[in-house]
Amino acid sequence: MSQSCPAILVSVPHGAAAGNMLRTGTLARLLTATDDARVHVLSPMARDAEFTREVAHPRVTVEDLPPHTPAGLEARLLSLMQASYIDSEITESVRVRRIEAYENGTIRWVRGKRLLTQAIAPSMARQDSRYALSDRLVSHPGVEALFDRLQPAMLVTSSPGLIFAEVPLLRTAVRRGVWSAAIDASWDNFTNKLLPVRRVDRLIVWNDLMKQQAIDFHGYQEAAIRVVGTPQWDRYFREGSLSSRDEFSRRIGADPSAKLVTVTTTPRALFSHHDHVLRVLVAAVRRGVFAPHRVQILVRLHPRDEREHYDEFNDVPEVIVEKPFRGTVRAGDGMAVDVTANSQRHLADTLRHSDVVINVASTIAVEAAIFDTPIVNIAFDGETASPFARSSRRYYRFVHYTNVTRHDSVIVAWTPDELVAGVKRYLDDPSLHAAGRRAVAREQCQFMDGRASERIADVLIDDFRRVTGRVPAEQSSCA
Repeated sequence: MSQSCPAILVSVPHGAAAGNMLRTGTLARLLTATDDARVHVLSPMARDAEFTREVAHPRVTVEDLPPHTPAGLEARLLSLMQASYIDSEITESVRVRRIEAYENGTIRWVRGKRLLTQAIAPSMARQDSRYALSDRLVSHPGVEALFDRLQPAMLVTSSPGLIFAEVPLLRTAVRRGVWSAAIDASWDNFTNKLLPVRRVDRLIVWNDLMKQQAIDFHGYQEAAIRVVGTPQWDRYFREGSLSSRDEFSRRIGADPSAKLVTVTTTPRALFSHHDHVLRVLVAAVRRGVFAPHRVQILVRLHPRDEREHYDEFNDVPEVIVEKPFRGTVRAGDGMAVDVTANSQRHLADTLRHSDVVINVASTIAVEAAIFDTPIVNIAFDGETASPFARSSRRYYRFVHYTNVTRHDSVIVAWTPDELVAGVKRYLDDPSLHAAGRRAVAREQCQFMDGRASERIADVLIDDFRRVTGRVPAEQSSCA
């Protein structure tokens, strides 16, 4: 690559990242402002012709991002570092995750590994140097060759090292001294994961809560962090971006004059009892519990949930089941759907026109709060209660979700009867808990002007110009 045409690597490890990073306008703004740079999108969707056509641009290339599974020395070092982090019980969420791991047999000898780490490699037990040893000892020849070929000035990833496919990129950036930025698109990454986040040169987060968590729990310096808002939700704050209720109802096959109760599902590995929830709701509808309201139930499947699990509701007139995503190639983490602009618009319509939204401690609760749509949370399991380590009850101890419940913004249903009663309360009085919903939306979004993607692009542009010593060019020779 010619030095007159510096390269920016942008990692898009799956369809959700494509929705958050590319379809919000950030890439277009970056290309316009850095008209002397090439952008190399690294994604498994390089094998998806529709995706590559969508991002086509004279200064954009798309290359495959292969899956990555730590093995050998890398896996051993990761295990030691992870044990030190988990055994620290740094947040209530990590304490719950440790209980899960023990119950499921996925992590063993945590205390012993931590003591061994402190004895032989104490740097892996410290916030400021957790990954330093593995970065020095482990290399990735394929990615080293990629960096040799493209000579990037900057790497942009969709998380600070919590998606394994991105780890070789981030590690190689450290080894080469390439500036790295992570657009952190998940509100629970700093408190809820079994791995600590990696240090990057620029961390871009939604809000001040996440910023403080990165500082307190992961050793970030304030100067490295930028608070920008939630780019994937920019559309929610823009006038004229939503369909009418009649148009939306026609699209999903619903009656616009009936109340719409929407159940948004969770991957079955995390909660496998949505069928029970739906049977409870259908029975309540048929008994007339929600009278005088006529109620229909929309089931919106999670990208990692499968339609076949809901076949028993195919001929149930009260229920509509949809999985409104475009299929694409399977990513290294198993995700095989693409979150397109149409998908994002449809979700906005769903949240705006639902009368009540039901979920298990999901980020959907924040999105519903933006539209002032009441939320009922499921905190029970199937016909019988599950042990705590496998129960939905555990999710309401997670730090990120207590930042929803502490605002008196939702009804948490600990039993099926409480679920039905909560839906009924909200149908009768949609203004209930409205102040709490407004507080959640303000705290989580930080900015409510629909311009988060612009702020992200501006951060990246400023960093690019500083790293390369460049100013905007009148004419580009890189097209």
